[in-house]
Amino acid sequence: MNRLFSILGILTIAFTVSNCNKSDDSGGLPLVPPRDSKEVYTENITSIEKYLKNNYMIERNGVISFDSITSANYKNQPTICEDSRLKSIMMNNDDYTAYTLPDPYDRTKTIFKYAKSADTVKYKMYYLVLNEGEGKKSSPVDSIFVKRTNFTLKNENIASINHPFIGGFYSFPHTVAELKGTVPSPLRMYTGERQMLRFIKTALNSGINPDGTISFDETTAGRIIAFIPSGLGQFNSGYSTLKAYQPYIADLTLISAFERDHDLDGIPSKFEVKTEKIGTELTIHDYFELDTSADGVPNFLDIDDDGDGVPTRIELQYKDANGKIKHYSYDAPELKTCSDTPRYLDSKCKPFMVDGEWVWPSK
Repeated sequence: MNRLFSILGILTIAFTVSNCNKSDDSGGLPLVPPRDSKEVYTENITSIEKYLKNNYMIERNGVISFDSITSANYKNQPTICEDSRLKSIMMNNDDYTAYTLPDPYDRTKTIFKYAKSADTVKYKMYYLVLNEGEGKKSSPVDSIFVKRTNFTLKNENIASINHPFIGGFYSFPHTVAELKGTVPSPLRMYTGERQMLRFIKTALNSGINPDGTISFDETTAGRIIAFIPSGLGQFNSGYSTLKAYQPYIADLTLISAFERDHDLDGIPSKFEVKTEKIGTELTIHDYFELDTSADGVPNFLDIDDDGDGVPTRIELQYKDANGKIKHYSYDAPELKTCSDTPRYLDSKCKPFMVDGEWVWPSK
């Protein structure tokens, strides 16, 4: 069993607003002017493919490192390019940016809306799955606990003050409360790293110990090595030994995944997608494309899914025989009070107050 540091320590690491192609890495390096992403990718993929032919991977007691075939330590080991586990896949920049606007109902407040990355480059990602993992697959919006080590193409370790070697708690996207800083915010990974987790599973027997640390069966945790173009990584915001526009290597171990209700409306985020997508393997776009109220905020981040002024959580509630307030499941037939559409997705279906109680119109 491998013991990791306290969850409380993890949760106090970062209080950040989500920005395109950003994570919580920091090294004090200034941003440089953005370059054309296609031009940068062309340079990056050339460097990556050259690297794969001229370097080899060292696996020793669970520790991964890399070295050049020109090194004095090289003894005709297979290069990374010759490793039978090496695969590649084409990927898009699946990042979304949160931006603020004045609240139309209260100018003293701001609201958050989301925009997809404008980057249209198709990125080739090389990767090696070292261990598929024996737990479960994570979704693109799960909160995850990941052990993360990065290297430059010069085989230098990339130190990060915000990403401890022993693991960190990551989440995407940040909730409204996290964006406002009213609750602690988890760390955020680069989009290229996050997307590669689709190929591995969590560890078995992971859990929180009485002392607040996380334990897990290390031999069952999914682990992947990915060679990441900067367009899916830090791009123009280098840190530590990684400079702007440089590709890098990510060594990722997926320990655990936790489903979330991002907007705390009573509906798990995995159910706030189009009906035909529920139960399928979801992409990040599946979550962001369902915006019933067409207000620029997807349902899984919107406290009022249909935009009728009545919060979704209230539209789900009812009183049991003892007068206790409870909430229906998102797909409960009782929610189809006005039409065949659940009332929390029907902006025309509004309750009215009778003797202090919400009353819903019937069909």
